[in-house]
Amino acid sequence: MRSKLFMELVWILFTGLLCVLVLLPLYNSLGKNYPFYTENIVFIIAAVTFIRYIFLLKFHWIADTTYPKVALIFLAIPITMYLVDNIYDFQAYVDEDGLYALLENFPVEKQKSLGSYMKTQMIFFWTAAVISAVLLPIRMMVSIWRQKNRGTV
Repeated sequence: MRSKLFMELVWILFTGLLCVLVLLPLYNSLGKNYPFYTENIVFIIAAVTFIRYIFLLKFHWIADTTYPKVALIFLAIPITMYLVDNIYDFQAYVDEDGLYALLENFPVEKQKSLGSYMKTQMIFFWTAAVISAVLLPIRMMVSIWRQKNRGTV
C-alpha cells in the first residue's frame, strides 16, 4: 500500500510537471492574456489521470476497493459533459474572435506557430480526456466484475 501511495504522488508530480511544460510557451508569450489556462489544465489532468486508471489500475490504491470504482463510473458522465462544454467554448472563441486576436502584437511567423500550438495541444489533450472518460466506466465495470468473480483486478 505504501508503494502505491508513493506511485500516486509520483504521478501527481508528473502531471503537474506536464501541465507546466505544456503551458509554459503560452505563458511566456502571452502572460495572463490567454483565457483558457484553467480549461487546458483540466484537460491535461483528466487525460493523464484517466489513461492511468485505464491502463495501470492494478498499481493504483483503488485497485482492491469497490466504492471508488463505482464513483468513477458515475463521475465520468458529468466530467465528459464538462469537457465537451469547455471545448465548445474554446471553439466558439476561435470562431468568433480567432486565436490571432491574442497574437496581434507578434510577428507573423510567431503568430502562426503559437496559434497552431495553442489549438493543437488543446485539441490533443481534450481528445485524450474525452476518449479516456468514455472508456473509464467500462474499465471500472470490468475491474469490479473481475474482483468479484476472479479475485483479480
